[in-house]
Amino acid sequence: MKIVKELIINGLTVKLVQGDITKYPAEAIVNAANKYLEHGGGVALAIAKACVGDGAKYTEISKRAMKEQIGRGYIEHGEVVVTSAFNLEKIGIKYVIHTVGPICNGRWNDELREKLFKALIAPLKKAEELKLKSIAFPAVSAGIYGCPLERVVETFLDAVREFAKSAENVKEVALVLFSEDQVRVALEVFI
Repeated sequence: MKIVKELIINGLTVKLVQGDITKYPAEAIVNAANKYLEHGGGVALAIAKACVGDGAKYTEISKRAMKEQIGRGYIEHGEVVVTSAFNLEKIGIKYVIHTVGPICNGRWNDELREKLFKALIAPLKKAEELKLKSIAFPAVSAGIYGCPLERVVETFLDAVREFAKSAENVKEVALVLFSEDQVRVALEVFI
C-alpha cells in the first residue's frame, strides 16, 4: 500500500493510493458493482472473495441486502446497498458500499459523467449517514465498463469537492488503484 498523493479539500483529506482496496484500512470500501450485484469479476469479485471467500455466496448476501434496502432486484445510478465487510472487519473495514457506475465502452459525454457523479457521491453520503470517518473507492466504471480513467478521476474529485462542502463525519476519502500504470494516469488529473 503506497500513498502517492494527498490533497486537502475543505478540511477533507483525499488520498491517491496504489494498492489492493481490500487491504486499505478505511471504515468502508466501495464496490464497483453491476446493477444486479452479481460479483463475477474485477474489483467486485476481489471484494467478494476477501469478505466471505466466495463470489456466489457474497452475491447472495448482497442480493438479499438489496431487496431489504432498495425493495427490488437491481440498483440505479445514485443508489447504494450496504453490506457487512465480514472477514475484512479484522483490519477495520466495517462495510462495503455497493454502487453502480455507467457503461462507457470507451465513450465519454455529459450523460455518462452525470451517472458516474451520482454513483460516486451516493457512497459518500451513505458514509456520512453511517457516521464513518473514512471511505475508499476503486476507479468506478474504469475497468470492464470502459470509462476513460482520467475522466473517472476528475469526476471522483468533483464528487468529493461537492460532498466536502457539507461533510461532518467523513474526514478521509481514498481512491485506491491497483496498478502503477493506473496511478501514473490518475496523477495527471489528481489536482
